[in-house]
Amino acid sequence: MAQNVIINGVTYSNCPEVDIPKSGGGTAKFMDTSDANAQQGEILNGKTAYVNGSKVTGNIQSKAAATYTPSNSSQTIAASQYLSGAQTIEAVVCTNLSAGNILSGVTVKIGTATDDDSVASVTGNLAMPSISQDGTTKVLSIS
Repeated sequence: MAQNVIINGVTYSNCPEVDIPKSGGGTAKFMDTSDANAQQGEILNGKTAYVNGSKVTGNIQSKAAATYTPSNSSQTIAASQYLSGAQTIEAVVCTNLSAGNILSGVTVKIGTATDDDSVASVTGNLAMPSISQDGTTKVLSIS
């Protein structure tokens, strides 16, 4: 927010900031920060900012690059983090998904992680079912 500044009796209107030379070199900067509203949890850990005239040190943690392998358990990337590296979710690979490994008359549809559209399906011809879960297959429906 710009302010009117008076220096040696001269008024300077709508100044967003004032830089005054210092005797030892450099400048002293004056500015209105009353409209700033950042909080510690909105600034990266170790980084600083001035909010309403006060210096604030951030505390958001950075998460480096990581790879997530699909498993039988949910995996969560915690909230309130800055993703400083690529987060990779490995592809799901279907092995041994053949008619001979699926109960006769049962259709298994395999889809993508982003929707429930079937990209492949297999109808079984196995007479006696054998069920196992190895964490490598996402089954969208069995009918």
